[in-house]
Amino acid sequence: MTGKPISYTLLSTSDVQKIAPVSNVTLWRWVRNGKFPAPIRVAKNNFWRSDEVGAWMDEMSSRRAAPDRKAPSQARK
Repeated sequence: MTGKPISYTLLSTSDVQKIAPVSNVTLWRWVRNGKFPAPIRVAKNNFWRSDEVGAWMDEMSSRRAAPDRKAPSQARK
């Protein structure tokens, strides 16, 4: 161990689904497709690092806040 303090907590699947209220199938599809952080397996249970989920949320927020980059012809439809 490096002696660094832990700056995150582990979130269960139900904790993650409170943050991103989607079904289990959608959550695992996102993980498989690289759209959501992969979990850490601990004693046959899956947990997500809170800092990684937070970074995902920040990324989703920045995408929402970014201007729509569609071509002008598509934006009018």
